Amino acid sequence: MIQKAVRSAMKDPVGRRDFALAADGARITPLLTSSFDTADLAVERPPENILDEDLRSASYWSIPDNHGQVGIKVPVFIYPTNITIDHVPREIAADVRQAPRSMILWGLLEGKGNKERYAVAREPLGVSRLDALGDGPPIRAGGSFLPLASIEYAIDADFHVQTFAVDASVVASRIYFGVFVLELRSNWGSPNSRLYRVRIHGEEVSP
Repeated sequence: MIQKAVRSAMKDPVGRRDFALAADGARITPLLTSSFDTADLAVERPPENILDEDLRSASYWSIPDNHGQVGIKVPVFIYPTNITIDHVPREIAADVRQAPRSMILWGLLEGKGNKERYAVAREPLGVSRLDALGDGPPIRAGGSFLPLASIEYAIDADFHVQTFAVDASVVASRIYFGVFVLELRSNWGSPNSRLYRVRIHGEEVSP
């Protein structure tokens, strides 16, 4: 019974493959990631930390603002279905107001086939409902982007690891992606932010 309880406690509560895991080949895309002056930081907390399973209090991306963005290249093309945001529990957070609040997940639209699928799917499947979010994150590096999900992390929720669904119209379109951008639009009231872990879930595209 003790062993069963230990296994249960250690089991990942999300239960979905994380394509944004550095150990499996995911990488930060610098050209799509906000850069900040970190000269005043005693220890730099780089964006690479968000691709790590480590949720210790010192493993996070330190953002000296309440908005920014991070580009993530996953190791394979996927049909995205969900995104998970991990934060430390509010009971042990240095300042829970540093937690992200409003975010948008963007997908880099690549390939002629995907652009054609988007053009076909846009109206009948209602992808245009996402148009109010804009046509891409602040930093685009010349790419074309599709909004995949608009989410809000809740600091008062029962659990500190929260999973959100990609918009159903995007899932139905069967457009696949290899590069994503998570745009942080606000936090919970602090002048700076902390992003601990970002997971991207979906279905791997068959060769």
